[in-house]
Amino acid sequence: MKNNKTVRRGFLYQKNGKIKVDHRKTNSILLNNLQIDFLLRNCQYMKGFLLDAGCGEKPYSLIYEKLTEQSIGCDVPYCVHDQSAVDVFATLDELPFQNNMFDTVLCTNVMEHVAENGKAFSELSRVLKHNGHMLLSVPFLYPTHEAPHDFYRYSVYGLIYQLEKNGMEIVSVTPWGGAGLMFLVYCNLFLCKFLKIRIIDFVFCALQEGIYSVYRKIFLKHLIAGGMENGMGKIISTGYFMIARKK
Repeated sequence: MKNNKTVRRGFLYQKNGKIKVDHRKTNSILLNNLQIDFLLRNCQYMKGFLLDAGCGEKPYSLIYEKLTEQSIGCDVPYCVHDQSAVDVFATLDELPFQNNMFDTVLCTNVMEHVAENGKAFSELSRVLKHNGHMLLSVPFLYPTHEAPHDFYRYSVYGLIYQLEKNGMEIVSVTPWGGAGLMFLVYCNLFLCKFLKIRIIDFVFCALQEGIYSVYRKIFLKHLIAGGMENGMGKIISTGYFMIARKK
């Protein structure tokens, strides 16, 4: 018998065992669905004691809470999201945790908002145990958001440099699609963010779900398996999803 209870965490919700994007909270359906799939397909790296760095409303706890023994959500006191789920208020460039404390660090779409970015990479590595894993996602060819706290865009080479500089070994790099997906993301931004017409917002959110269901069946497996071997993703991508291990 199916459990029809709906559990909501920020812009995600879970029903009948499936995690979906809540259209009432965000109209960025394509990229958020892609992020869900990346995490689910790499869930073996989420274990033990997990730090959700820049956790917001902890939407991804729907994934990691069943895989880990314990977790801590950290965010800044001026974050734009509901702060009731935050366990510890701190900036990523000055984390109040001991060395080698966490088995896993999850940091999704946060590093672009950290002014002292070099220190933040150092701190995330410092609190991670040896042989622990970091799951990191950042935007690349994506507009300014959450202004004025939007400072950087990272090429994949900048990310690799920062991670390796801080004692991390790259396990995998996956671009967020290529030129086609980026075109659809920008169409969504124009129609939903700038026009702000509710009926268009509703229709395009539903359309994005349909587009992504096709994308998942045809392209997703190739994208994740190929990673940076997909040539276009090296130069044109809305962002990157990376997994690294602390040496």
